[in-house]
Amino acid sequence: MAATADIAKNAYNSTLSVLNNVKAAYDQANADYLDSLNDQANGAGLDINESAHQLMAQYVVGDSPYVGSQYCIPYGGGYLISYSSGEDTIYQQMDSSMKYVSKMTVKNGGHGSSFGIDGSGNIWASVRHNGYQISKFAYQPGASIDASSLTSLYNSPDLLRVNYDTSNNLVGYTTAESYCVCDPGNLSNPKKTVSLSAMGFSIGQQTWQSQSLSWPYVFWQSGAYNSNSDPATVGCFNANTNTKEFVKSYLTSSYGMKYSYNEPEGIYSTGSAVLVTFNNNDNGSNSINYLFSIPTLTADSTVSERLKALNNLKKALADAKTAFNSAKSDFQKYQSTSKTIVKDTRIYKNATKDVKKQKKLVASTKKKIAIVTKQYAKATRTKKQSLKKQLDNLKKVYKEQKSALTTLKKKQSTAKSKLSKAQRKSLSAQKATQRAILKKAIGAAVMAETGGKDVTWITPVNPGSKESYAILWPDSEDFSETVNVNETAVIKHTPINTVTQAGTESISVGGALIGEDGSVPTLVKKFERIRKWAENTAEVSLIGQTSFPHAIISGIDKPHDTYLTNQVPLTITLQKVDWADSNVKKKANSSKNKGKAKKTSGSGHKQKNSKSAVKTVTTKPGDTYYKFSLKYNVSVAQLRKWNKYPDRSIPVGVKIRVK
Repeated sequence: MAATADIAKNAYNSTLSVLNNVKAAYDQANADYLDSLNDQANGAGLDINESAHQLMAQYVVGDSPYVGSQYCIPYGGGYLISYSSGEDTIYQQMDSSMKYVSKMTVKNGGHGSSFGIDGSGNIWASVRHNGYQISKFAYQPGASIDASSLTSLYNSPDLLRVNYDTSNNLVGYTTAESYCVCDPGNLSNPKKTVSLSAMGFSIGQQTWQSQSLSWPYVFWQSGAYNSNSDPATVGCFNANTNTKEFVKSYLTSSYGMKYSYNEPEGIYSTGSAVLVTFNNNDNGSNSINYLFSIPTLTADSTVSERLKALNNLKKALADAKTAFNSAKSDFQKYQSTSKTIVKDTRIYKNATKDVKKQKKLVASTKKKIAIVTKQYAKATRTKKQSLKKQLDNLKKVYKEQKSALTTLKKKQSTAKSKLSKAQRKSLSAQKATQRAILKKAIGAAVMAETGGKDVTWITPVNPGSKESYAILWPDSEDFSETVNVNETAVIKHTPINTVTQAGTESISVGGALIGEDGSVPTLVKKFERIRKWAENTAEVSLIGQTSFPHAIISGIDKPHDTYLTNQVPLTITLQKVDWADSNVKKKANSSKNKGKAKKTSGSGHKQKNSKSAVKTVTTKPGDTYYKFSLKYNVSVAQLRKWNKYPDRSIPVGVKIRVK
């Protein structure tokens, strides 16, 4: 029985750990909320909302016209992207769906990692000529111009990356280890110069990629092509107050990109979002370019989001406290149960020993009686009288010993029954505790794997192990509900609600099972687990934006892609199921009826109707007068007459007359 106490103790320790973790998360959320209030008061607090990122486009390098873009800016109702082609820079116009429109070439244009567009539609960019120079020029579809033909607005021996803030009519550019903010007509005398290290960039340890000016904010990003030691990083600096808004590593594992390495390329602020491009690669010959839009959060929206997170954690903390108190109570109860079982076991063992001891006494006395009986048969006169007296005493003792044995056997039986009852109760409680622990372990595993983000996950109602779950990072959740309407002829003037009933609720979730690079074999095992649940029609729970506590997987769609290294695309359709309690009551046992049978009238005489001829039923969801009329061969009009409820308002759980 120690196992029961151990399980209860494990449940107690598990819920205590969850409580401590949730409390730590709540304390951190509270601190973040207070920080955001402070930032709001000080005019700071800009952030990005990665969890709301949107995929705008993806394309493979070299598959013209979809090529690897270094930078992307809204332009002419669509976008203008840049990329290098040898020593040249290509500027390519795309429509709002990121489809090719036109392009132009700047010979010796260079890398093309950053550029800007002013209010007149001119491109401001860095080109290669006498080192590097900043020039402006109009976009000319199909044209090819040479960098040497462009007027220099600013020269530098160092690589320049240029931005243009049209809202504030300012030019920004990096040179050496600084970022400069200037008036368009005076690039040599910056209004503001900020060192890159002050922005949070580690010179010599990180790879600067690009930046965007949206005064007073400068967004920047860094990261290597194929190094986990220099991960994709994004930052924001307030050049007016000289304060860092944030510096953080991208949570690229949640973006659903194909390969394991993610080199950030361009970043451009639209005010409400940043457009970010990634060169997603396998450190080999394969790569895909992704364009994402990531919303920005202002101070007010940051406060709102953090308050929402704080309130969610407040509820989670209350739930964790409830679970802990329940587990604590169970632990104390099972400690008591364990002590009771130990006590009952000791009583049963002692009773068994007493029975064995008494049996030996009875057997010994019986043996003595047999010996004395033989001696008595052979004895004469005085000896026989003495043996008769001895035999009578032995028989008396034997009778007393048998009586005592019967009493001891009853005690043993009672002790055994009591022990068995306690063991059954403990075993039942143990199984319930194991299931509760398993579900807590699954919930904790999901939180650990997702970091508490909004995902959709599935687990059997009765899980078999702590691995019995599958997390689907969703792209879509499509909910549908049907109503079944009779399409055949019905009784004339029958209200329509008497021939309709609620149908099924279902949801189709599209997304992917996502893991680390190279984890596809593990993800395939998870997919196989989902497939088994579907094949076995296992009852599952769906937890997501739409949740089904009880559901059956009715469909799975998995497209084939041999190149995926960290995800398995998947669409799962689930149908909600409801379990209703039976409303049929058992008839009374006729054997309990006592007394003489009731006399009936003789043959040839018609029995009068009595109360026993009236039949009532308890209504269930979907019951209608029309349904009862078919089942009990009675008209709808008669049913209306017998019962007080309107056709469209028959309550559930009430008795109505059907005969």
